[in-house]
Amino acid sequence: MEYETKENEKKHATTNAITSKHISKLHARVQTKYSEMQQKLSKSKSMDVLSSIQEDDVLVNKIPSSRTNNSTLSSENVSSNNHQSVSLDTKKNDAKSCETEYKEAVVSGRNTVPIVNIVIKDESDKHKSESGFLLDMSFKGSLESLTEVRDSDDSTGTPTSPRKSFGSRIGSRIREARRRRQIEKEKYAKNKRRGSYDYLETLVLSNTTKEDIIAKVYKKTKIATVTIALIEITGFSIVDEDKPRYIGCRFRIGSEKRKSKVIKSHDSTLKYQELQTFNLYDDEFILEILVWDKYAQIGRCTIDLSSMEKEKTHRMKLNLEDSEDIKIFLLLTISGISNINTLFSISEKEAREEAESIRRKYLWYRLSGEMSNVGWLSVIIYGAKGLSGNDCYCVLSLNNERVHTATDYKTNAPNWMKVFSFKVTDITSILEITVYDERKGEAVGYISIPLLNIESGKKWYALKDSTQRDRARGINPRILLEMKVAWNLVKASVRVINPKEINLLKSEEKLDRHVLARNIARGRVVTLWVVNAFKTMKTCFEWESRKANLVSLLFWLLFCNIFKMWMLPLLLLVPFAIYYPKLDGTTKVSYAESLQKEKEKRSLRQKIHDFQDMIQTIQNFVGKVASLGESIKNLYNFSLPFVSFLAIFLISVIAFVMYLIPLKYILMAWGIHKFTRKILKPNRIPHSEVLDLLSRVPDDITLLNCKELPLEQTSDNDD
Repeated sequence: MEYETKENEKKHATTNAITSKHISKLHARVQTKYSEMQQKLSKSKSMDVLSSIQEDDVLVNKIPSSRTNNSTLSSENVSSNNHQSVSLDTKKNDAKSCETEYKEAVVSGRNTVPIVNIVIKDESDKHKSESGFLLDMSFKGSLESLTEVRDSDDSTGTPTSPRKSFGSRIGSRIREARRRRQIEKEKYAKNKRRGSYDYLETLVLSNTTKEDIIAKVYKKTKIATVTIALIEITGFSIVDEDKPRYIGCRFRIGSEKRKSKVIKSHDSTLKYQELQTFNLYDDEFILEILVWDKYAQIGRCTIDLSSMEKEKTHRMKLNLEDSEDIKIFLLLTISGISNINTLFSISEKEAREEAESIRRKYLWYRLSGEMSNVGWLSVIIYGAKGLSGNDCYCVLSLNNERVHTATDYKTNAPNWMKVFSFKVTDITSILEITVYDERKGEAVGYISIPLLNIESGKKWYALKDSTQRDRARGINPRILLEMKVAWNLVKASVRVINPKEINLLKSEEKLDRHVLARNIARGRVVTLWVVNAFKTMKTCFEWESRKANLVSLLFWLLFCNIFKMWMLPLLLLVPFAIYYPKLDGTTKVSYAESLQKEKEKRSLRQKIHDFQDMIQTIQNFVGKVASLGESIKNLYNFSLPFVSFLAIFLISVIAFVMYLIPLKYILMAWGIHKFTRKILKPNRIPHSEVLDLLSRVPDDITLLNCKELPLEQTSDNDD
C-alpha cells in the first residue's frame, strides 16, 4: 500500500508539473498571438495591409481598436466597459478552442487599456479527468499580464453597445488615420512658416520697420553703388578728461545699415577716415545718418540720393537736425550704373567733338576760370583678362575722386565698356586703378599711372599685386584702357608751387615691422646719397689728383672774385648737371634698386641680421641727434658758462671781421686754407671747429649724472 501510495504521489506530482508547464506555455502563446494581432491592427493603413494577416490569426468576432481617441472623460466613466470576445483556434495544444473576452476601460487623458478574459474549454467537455482539470480553468489577461483568473460566465453587468461590421470599423480607422495625417501636415506647415519668419526677422530684418520687412520679401533691382567716405565730425564742446565721449556714426539706406568705429575723445573734432559701401535699389533713395554717444542719440540728418549727380564725388558738410553746431564732413559718390556713360551710349563723332572742344579750352593762354581747374582727364575702361576672380569690378581713384564700374559676373575676362571723366586739379597727380572681386571681397589687381606719363590711345597695362612690385595672380592679368588728358601749362605751373591737395582718406600707418624696415632702408639711401656728395667735395681738398685740385682751386677763386648774391641760387644747378639722363634716355640705377636686388638674394637669417642692424642704427642715430640738440640748448642756457661766454666772444669776432673785410675776400681766404691744409699739414685729422665746440657742451644725460644729491642730516658725533 505504501508502495502504491508513493506511486500515486509520483503520478500526481508529474501531472501537476505537466499541468503547470502546459498552462505557462499556453499563457505565453496566447499573449504572443494577441500582441501580434494588436501590432498588425495598429500598423494597418489599408485593406492591403490587413490581407497580409495569416489564417491562424483569423478573427471570429469583431476586434475593438487597441486605442481610442483622447477624449476627455471623467473617472466615473471607467465603469462603462465594452465586453467583446475573440475565438482563437489552438491546434497544437490539448485545448481545442478558447474564448477571449475584451473589456475596454476608458480613462480621461489616457489610451484604452483592453482587459482580456480568456475561457479555455475542451471540446470533449471532460472536466473531471486529469487533462480536463488542466483545461477547466478560467483566467483574465491584458496587454501587460494574464495572471488573474476569472470565470468566463462572469459577463453580467452593463449591456454592450451594438457591434459594427468589420469593414465599417476598418474604414473608420483609415479615415481617422487620414484625418490625423492632415492635422499633422497643417501643423508642420504652420510651424515651418513661423520658423522661416522668425529666422528672417532675427538674422536679416533685425531693427527694421514693417515697410522694410515687406520690401525685403520681393526681389529688388540694384541700380548703383553708393560710396560714403566719412572724414570727420566737428562742433563738439571740449569736455573733461574724466568724462570722455564715445562717438559713433550710423548710416542707413533702406534695409542696409552700416556702423562706423567708435572714437573715444575729449576734443571738438573727431577724425574717422572710413569708407562705407551700400547697394542702391530702385525704390530706396533716402540716406539716413545718425550720430550717437554710447546709447544716447546726438542728432540725425537725411539726404535724398535721387536728386544727386551720378558718377561724381560730392563733398558735403551736413548739419544735424537736433544739434546745428555739430557738422559731418563726408564724400559721397553714386556710381556703378550700367546704363550711364557707356561706350555704346556715346557716338564716335560726339566723342571727337568733345575732345577737340576740351583741348581748345585748356590751351596755355586761356587763363579764364578757376586756377584750380588745371585740366581734364578721360578714361575708357574696355575690360580685363586673366584675372584670378570671376565677379570683378574696377575702381578709379584720382586724389579724392572715387568712382567704379558695375560688376561683370561669372567671368575672369570682364567687359565693362565704361567712360569716366575727371577734373584735374594737379597735373602731378597719380591715377590709381584697382580691380576687386565682389564675391571674395578682395582686390585682385592694382595699377598706378601718373597723369604726366599718360599716352593717348588704347593700351594694355599689366596688373600688379598689393605691393605693386610683382605681377598679380592670374594668367597674365592685364587691363585695356584708353586715356586722354588735356591741361593748361600756366595753371599747372602755378598749382605746383601751391599746397598739394590732401588725400582725405589717407591716415598714418600703424606700427609694422615691414614698414619700419622699408622706411629705414629709405632713410639709409638718402643718408648715403648725402654722404657721397660730401665725399665728392672732400676729394677736392685732399689732393688725390693734383690736376683736379688745381682746377677746383682756380674755379673757386674765380667764382669768389666775380661772386654776387644773385649767383647763389645757381649753385643748386650743379646736381642737375650731375644726374642728367644719358643720351639714350636711361638714368643711373638708384641705390634703392641695388639694395632691393641684393635683399632678394639674401637668406632669412641674413635678413633678420640686417633688420637688427637697422634697429641698432636707428637707435644710435636718434641718440646722436638728441644729444646734439641738447648740447645746442645747453650752450644757450649757460649750463657750462665758460663755453657759452667763449661762443659769444667768437661770434662777436667773426662779425667784426666780416664788417671790416668784404665777403669775397673772406671766401677766397677760406678756400685757400681748405685747399692748402693737406699740403701744409699732411697728418692732420679732419674735423669741424663748430662741432668741436658743441662736443664740449654736456647734454641732459650728462648733466643729470653730474647733479649732486643733498646730504641727509647727520649727528654731531659723525662730524
